[in-house]
This record gives sequence, C-alpha cells and structure tokens, in this order.
Amino acid sequence: MHIGCCKEMKHVHWYKAILAILSNLLHLTYGDFEYVVSKPESLVLSAGYETSLSCEMNIPPDRFQWKFYPLDNPYDSQALINLSSDNFKIIPQDRYRVNKKKSELQIELRDTEGTGDYQCLAYYGASVVASVPWRITLERMEKSPPQENTSASVHVGNTVSWKCEAPKSNPEAYIDYKYGNKYITSPYKNLAVKSMILTNVTVYNSGTYSCLANNGFALKELNPVLRLEVVRNGPPRAPTFIIEPKKEYTVTKGSSVFLDCSAVGQPVPKVSWSKKQSVLPSNRSEENGGLIIRNITSRDDGVYVCTHTNAYGTLTHEITVKYNEEPTIDCSMNMTDVNQGENMDIECIVKGTPEPQVSWFLNGFSVLKDAAVEAIGNRIYFRPVEKRHAGNLQIFARNVVKTVYKSIIVRVIPLSSSIDDIPAPVYTHPKHHHRKPPNTRKPHKMTPPSRPIITRLDDETVMVRWSVPNNNGLAIQFFKVQYKEIGPANHKDTYNTKGSVWNTANTDVRPNIKSFDIRGLKPDYIYKFRVAAVYSNDDSKMSPTSKKFHLRRLDFDEKNPLPVCPITYVQTLNHTAVKIYWECPKYNVSIDGFYISYLTATQAGDDYMKSTVEGESTRSYIINYLQPETSYDIKLQSFNSKLASEFSPLMKGKTGASPITAPTTVQITPNHTKKSATEHSSVDNQLYIVIVGVVIVCAIIITAIVLLFVCRKWKRKKLTDTRDKPSSDHHIQSDVDAKTISRSNGCVLPGNKITITSNPLADAENKKFLARIFSRIRT
Repeated sequence: MHIGCCKEMKHVHWYKAILAILSNLLHLTYGDFEYVVSKPESLVLSAGYETSLSCEMNIPPDRFQWKFYPLDNPYDSQALINLSSDNFKIIPQDRYRVNKKKSELQIELRDTEGTGDYQCLAYYGASVVASVPWRITLERMEKSPPQENTSASVHVGNTVSWKCEAPKSNPEAYIDYKYGNKYITSPYKNLAVKSMILTNVTVYNSGTYSCLANNGFALKELNPVLRLEVVRNGPPRAPTFIIEPKKEYTVTKGSSVFLDCSAVGQPVPKVSWSKKQSVLPSNRSEENGGLIIRNITSRDDGVYVCTHTNAYGTLTHEITVKYNEEPTIDCSMNMTDVNQGENMDIECIVKGTPEPQVSWFLNGFSVLKDAAVEAIGNRIYFRPVEKRHAGNLQIFARNVVKTVYKSIIVRVIPLSSSIDDIPAPVYTHPKHHHRKPPNTRKPHKMTPPSRPIITRLDDETVMVRWSVPNNNGLAIQFFKVQYKEIGPANHKDTYNTKGSVWNTANTDVRPNIKSFDIRGLKPDYIYKFRVAAVYSNDDSKMSPTSKKFHLRRLDFDEKNPLPVCPITYVQTLNHTAVKIYWECPKYNVSIDGFYISYLTATQAGDDYMKSTVEGESTRSYIINYLQPETSYDIKLQSFNSKLASEFSPLMKGKTGASPITAPTTVQITPNHTKKSATEHSSVDNQLYIVIVGVVIVCAIIITAIVLLFVCRKWKRKKLTDTRDKPSSDHHIQSDVDAKTISRSNGCVLPGNKITITSNPLADAENKKFLARIFSRIRT
C-alpha cells in the first residue's frame, strides 16, 4: 500500500515539473508584450479645475513621456484630431510623476490652452508603446435656441408628446420637464428620451408645462412652455402633431433608442410602423408614443415611417436612424521578423462607422516623415526595411465613437557582414548507394538581376545599371558587380574569352541601389559585365552577361553632345531625405535619364554614391537613406546608351533633424540607457537560444529517466529469474586460454573470459539517483 502511494506521488511530481517547465516557456514566449492597462477616456472640466491622468503599463518601462495635441475648439469633445499631425508638444518631465509601471500627469485647466488630447508614451529600449489619447475639453452651455410657446387642446385618452430644443452644450445637456414645481418622470426610464411623454391623458393633466436644460455643471431654465387642455368631449379631429417629432437619431452598436412619434386626434388615432426598403427589426417594441429598438446592430439603420390614422385622416412621419460603430482592427499578426533591406507590406482590416481615421506610429511617432515608409489608409509599405524600423509598429483607428489601436512587434534581422567573393553553388554527384527520399519542400525563389546596361562616363569609367524585376522571393542583401576584359578594340583577331578572368569590384552595393561605376578601365578596350545578387540565405544568382561594350576614347577636341543640367534647388524633406530639382538647356540628342552623385560634404575624395533617374523629362528626384543633419555635395549627369555628360556644378543640400529627438524636452536619467534596434534583436535571439536549450535539456532528462526505469525493471526481472534457477557458478569460460586475453583501451575484447558478479547495492544506488533527480525538478 505504501509503495503504491509513493509511486503515485512520484507521478504527481513529474506532472508538476512538466507543467512548470511549460509554463515558464509560455511566459518567456508570450509574456513580454507590452501594452497599456489604463483605459483613456474623455473628460469635461470647468476652468480652474485640476485633475490627473494615470497611464499604467503591464510591464515597467525604462521611462515615460507625454505628448499633447491642442484642440482648435476647446468645447468640442467630438472633434477628430489627426494623430499623424506634427501639431503636438512634448510635456516637460516636471509635470508628471513616475512610479514603476505608472505615470500620473497633473493638469490644471486654467484656460483654453490646456484642452486637447494627451497621449502617453512608454519606452522599452528602442521600442515605444503609445497609448490611446485622453481628451480634455471645457464645459459650456450656450443660449437656448428660439422656440415659441405651445397651446394644445386634446381629447381624453390621447398620448401627448412635447419637446424643448436643447441648447448647444459640452457635455450634451439633457432636458428636465416640470408641471408647476413637480418634475415629470419619463415612462421609459432606461432610455434617453428627449421628449415629455404623457400617455393616456386625463383632465387632470391639464395645465402649464415648462422645461430646464442640465449638463451636470449648469442648470438653465428654458423659455418655451406648453399650455395643455384635456377635454372629455371634443369635436372630431384628424391626427396632428402638437410639435413635429425629431427627424434623425444617431445610435451606436449595442445601445437602445426610443423613436418619438406621437399624434393626437379625435377619435384617438391608431399608429403603425414600417421601414423603407426593409422589414422592421425583430428587437423592436411598439409603445405609446414611439418605437423602441434595443441592442442595435448595423441592420437597424435606415428610414422608419410612423403612420397615424383615424376616421378623419392619416398622418405620416419619417425618422432616419444613423448607425455608428467603434473601430475594430485585425492585422492577423502581432509580431514579424524581417531582414534588413527587404521590402515589407502590412495590411490590416479596419472597420467602423463612420469610416475611421487611420494613423500609423513607429515607436511612438508618426511614420509620415520617414522617406522609406509609405502609409496609405490601412496599408503600410517599407521600401526597404532598415534597422531603425525595429520596434513597436502601431496602427490607430479613430472615429466619433472611440479610438483603438493594434501593435505589431517588428524585429529587423541585420545584414550579415559583407564578403568579397561571390558565393558559388557547390555541385556534388549523387551517390546511388545512399539514395535519399525526394525533398518535397518548395525551394526559395531567388530572382536574378536583369542584363546590365553600360554607359560611358569618361575614358576610364563606365556606369553599370540593372534592375530586379518583380522580386517576390528572398530578400537581397547586396549586389556585386563583375567585369571581364576582352581585349583591345582595334585587335583584328577573334578574341578567345575562355582564358579571361572575371574581376569583382570590392564594394558591396546596397539593395536599394541599382547602379555602380567601374573605374580604372582601359580606353578603347572591349569589356563584358555582369551583376550578382547575394540573398538572405547567403546564396547568389548571377545576371545574364552584358553585350560587349567598347569603351571609346573621346578625342580632346571632340565636344560631349549631351547637355549639362545644373541643379537649381535642394529641398530638405526630413532627416533622411532631400529632393533635388534641375533644369536642362536645349539639346538635339536623345537622353535616357540622369545620374545623381552625392557625397557628405565633410568626406574627402571622389567616392560618390550614385542614383539613377530614368526618363528624359524628369526634373526632380528624392534621395533617400541619408544621415540626419548632414550636408551633402550633389552633382548630376545626363546619359544615354552611349555616354554620359559632364558633371553639373556642385550643389549643397542638408538633411533635417531627427523627428524623435528634435521635439523632446524630457531629460533622461543616466541609469536609463536606450537600447538600439540591433541590441533589441540580439536580446530576442538570445531568448530563443535559451528556450531551445531548456527544451533540449528537458528532453534529455526525460529520456534518461525513462531509460533508467526500463533498465531497472529489466534488472529486477533478470534477478528474479536467476534466483528461481539452481545455484551455479557466475563464470563464463571462453575458448581462449586466460593467458591470451587481450585488451583495447582498458576494455576486454569479445571472446575472452568474462566474470559476471551481481551487485546487491545497484538497486539502492538507482533509488538514490532517481531521488536526487526528483528533488532537483521540484526546486
């Protein structure tokens, strides 16, 4: 009995150990996503009122920061502020307190300058999480709109509806109705009924009725009054409205609404409801004075018609119901890995009514100023991905109902170190005696560069241009340009190119650049060129070889026919891009495009980077991937298939300041260092290594213990069988004499004399070993 209990306890400990390991793995894998715990809301305050906004994260960040978007109308709580706008301010650090996972911003609303949206930023190394904004506006109630007094005489049994027009107010004012000094309660208490409804009136309901507006901050008595007379015997009368009912209602998903439509007459009219081009919703109920629709969905919007009828006439009224729904975002991912230099497209499904306004944030700030990123509605395009794009990518969607967001963790895998030689595929002959099963995995697609086009730059330099058509396969890390010297152009013999050697340029050409100049060539020689693309799997693909190109020597007195087009203006776009404009004089030759050469102004030499602009009529171009706050020397050449023009005069341009560091006024304490995107990626890689290591160790431990149990069971069975047999000597005699016993590395070789001795302590040792393993797993 005790032995069985021990075995059950051991199994329980095993299950606990395995569950603990799995729990830790899940925590390491999914537990590090940061998000905002607080629920931002819209607040309406009086001038001079103080409040605090609390931003709490699920994980303590390195530091907090607050942004403020001012509001044009300080009394409009429904106004939409474009979060992608540059019209924001960084709030000084002395205005908010930080306590581990929480930051509290103190706000004293002295005047209209403090109204607007407040957004919290939480920094986790290079990754930043931005919250949904809080909205703060000022309270105000304007003058009531002009409305005349109403007098009505109705027959007993009618339903009376009377409505006062509410003044414009922030927050929205509700109307209280009074009969003398007594407040009138609505028969539909759980609904926001804006009219006074008196059902089945009697003579006791006769009198004067008034109304008041209340927005929670102020109470204002309104001018109009209703003088009601209820009679028992009145003349016949067709249906009529005491005051025309409301024509339009705006509702939100899941709410309920009361559509007011009451008419009086003699005899009391009967009411019927219908819906244009549809049927009435099933979640409706027809009540005295109107129609109630509960738990509203998108199917409930439309035009409703109420019809009042008696023997003396018919009266109809149309009511439009507009449906609103808060935004929803579905990105089908919450994390993605991408190689540096790859193109990345992300599309999220954004729904909401009215159509939400979409903004994309990368690490707490809008992507609009990033020249490598284009955000169009619910789509975002990276051309290409750089290291600085690592971190937290957020998509915000907001309409009059609500603002929501989704986060996508972007991890950028840096390019591997450059190589001087083009890796060539290794071909091996298959061995028939080791036949492997066919590989059913689809090979990675590697799109090769196009056949290069060559243009003469000067007597010793050519420009090599290429493209990569429809690259939907592996990302390209860099290009390598190779060239082969065929021989002198005036050589009359047939060239033998088999012995020629391909020369490789030392420079790795970035994947976003599709041109490269080869220098130091011999004039009046013939060359061939080709381009190799090195992909993210470190494999390569070679372009077709170019046609033979004759590098002609231009005579000293021969004028270059291509026009020199001077750069007229350099416009700073952002911290990584400038736009250049140029003009060309009149010319009589064909032009294929322009070469733009640029170099940092502080760098000596002629190691210019080059961009190719296709098109004869092009007169402007954006140069991307520049360094922030850096001056550049820029010059330009026109070219065609034969040669390029002389360089234009140098023009200087400068990139702008970084959009993140420029507006920041918060001082960072020394112990809160900011990690780079590369460090962040390295930490994630180490995390995966730890996870894999834990899994492997667990598998080894489990396998070892299973083998020990099997071995132990086998030994027990063997020991039992041995005890049941008659006692015999435990010696196995070999055919070889004991003197001829040989050893190898201390082990007795097969066929020699072996002595088997049972070990009575073996079972105890096994128990101790297993006990040690279980104790370690429990801890």
